[in-house]
Amino acid sequence: MISSVAACLVLAVAKPARKAPAHVLNLVPTPVRIVRAKGAFRIGHNTNIVFSDKYPDDRFAAEQLMEEVLTDVSERIEPTSKPSKRAITLRRLRDPISKDDFGQGYRLDITPLHISVSAQTSAGMFYGVQTLKQLIRANRTRSSVPACQITDWPALKYRGWQHDISRGPIPTYGFLMKEIRTLSEFKLNMLTLYTEHVFKLKKHPEIAPPDGISADEIAELSSYAKQFHVELVGNFQSFGHFANILKLPEYQDLGENNRVLSPAKEESYKFLADVYSEIAPAYASPFFDINCDEVSGLGDGPSKDLVKQIGVGGVYAKHINRIADLLRPYGKTPMMWGDIALNYPDIVPKLPKDLIVLPWAYDPRSNFESQILPFTKFGLRFMVCPGVSCWNQIWPDLEHASVNISNFIRDGASNGAIGALNTSWDDDGINFFDDNWYEFVWGAECSWKPAEATKKQDPDKVRARRLTRFNKQFASVFFGLNDTSATDAMLKLTALRKNPISGGLGNAAFWRDPAPTFSRLPNQADLPGYLSDTLSISFTLRQARLKATHNAPALDYVIFASRRARFLGESLDAVRALRAGDPGPIKSVRQAVLDFKDRYTELWQRENRPWWLDKNLAKFDDLVQRIPKL
Repeated sequence: MISSVAACLVLAVAKPARKAPAHVLNLVPTPVRIVRAKGAFRIGHNTNIVFSDKYPDDRFAAEQLMEEVLTDVSERIEPTSKPSKRAITLRRLRDPISKDDFGQGYRLDITPLHISVSAQTSAGMFYGVQTLKQLIRANRTRSSVPACQITDWPALKYRGWQHDISRGPIPTYGFLMKEIRTLSEFKLNMLTLYTEHVFKLKKHPEIAPPDGISADEIAELSSYAKQFHVELVGNFQSFGHFANILKLPEYQDLGENNRVLSPAKEESYKFLADVYSEIAPAYASPFFDINCDEVSGLGDGPSKDLVKQIGVGGVYAKHINRIADLLRPYGKTPMMWGDIALNYPDIVPKLPKDLIVLPWAYDPRSNFESQILPFTKFGLRFMVCPGVSCWNQIWPDLEHASVNISNFIRDGASNGAIGALNTSWDDDGINFFDDNWYEFVWGAECSWKPAEATKKQDPDKVRARRLTRFNKQFASVFFGLNDTSATDAMLKLTALRKNPISGGLGNAAFWRDPAPTFSRLPNQADLPGYLSDTLSISFTLRQARLKATHNAPALDYVIFASRRARFLGESLDAVRALRAGDPGPIKSVRQAVLDFKDRYTELWQRENRPWWLDKNLAKFDDLVQRIPKL
């Protein structure tokens, strides 16, 4: 008799690979217009990439294409400026692809005899090449790519992502380069690093940790990102979330409380002027994110009298205008989170007219216009800011995030947003960025071509159809896989949070004491099924890891998350066994935590600098101590 776990493994092995129908192209983001044609272009040893010496940026795009062909087709094709019979030609156009293309549009023509990528600008050429790379990676038959004509351009000028580098993990320079390379493939073009205290300041050297980000690194990273048409935007938290600085004795007097910078003290602005003098010039972008969100307690400290005179809204608006004045000498346009202005509407008409508002919300609501319209009626520019729902989670809530990202960007685009900034946060300092590729690529899909706000069709059904297509495409374009098993496993993993055994897949559930948790379970008989499900998910992911031709190491992080999810059931099952007189499983659980600690260390070191790791490892040590000893 085959056990339920073994049966799951048999099914996982026997399941046939699924491929997209012949008429469907696996491309993310989905192009504006695709016309299929007969035949295919075969890439061979006699294929060249032809580009004009007049446009040196096109050589970089050509080299990207060379790498893709070498990886996927095992052919080495060379760039040349000389015409060739069976060539992939990069051609510049005099006119834009569309009057609305922001200089980022392109056209891709593939026939059995030639391939041409046409664009007016280097950005458009780069994006056309990224689409051709996906055709090679995820749509070819052996060395042949299908004939078609693609005409494409973005709906939003700015399509960005935020990486939180201030709540624990500080990414290595190499990992930040990887982010830029990877997400630019999906036509994202803006990155900001959320910064509270981790920028190394010469004027205030005691603030940043030893592994902080330096101005030289930022300048070098900005230059690196420019090749990939990614704009690196300056960032410094300039009002709330100031605890990491205010806890230092030298800066305690600057606080409104222990979390908020006081706007009542002139010393606060002298400090900000010092900070901006070092951070602002390091970034080439004309934008600078001052943040200024969640200023709870404003008016309870030194600014109490000022708040009585002009109100919280007046004090807040005055602070933002002071900051804007400090940044103007550096040619920076401030960007600001929109939450406080929504709570105090009198702020909005007092804000600098060139400021860009960043309304944010992370819930899966059906409509986000309440976050947007208070700013549009005063003519302020804005970017919508959804989130990837990773914070405090063993594994991100993909279901939650997919609705939030799609609907928020849809409503932003229909109301004139200039862009979208998809956000990740590291609230408890545990998370890995590598857990978030799915949601960031979904954000790229939605911000290149937002869903339409229409009453003719059910928006939930429209989004569901699009998401179903995306789920079929993601594994092929991101991992180079020819089936959807990896994506299916990731979605099954996120669905586990609905099972009470999983504790909602929150990180807190992993650190919990299993004994009282077991006693509170509504149905302890569900444990075998939960363990079977998690084992099946892990097995599928490991199989995908072996077959992936692109970004395969990212699957190690998904596998680790699935293993942590399984541990939630194993620890409860060990309590059940212990109460039945079997101490063996508890010993295994204690050893598993030590194994997790070692693997966590390895995965951390791939992404992040050493700082903060010891604090996370201490949590594993504490958990070992709390598991019943025998």
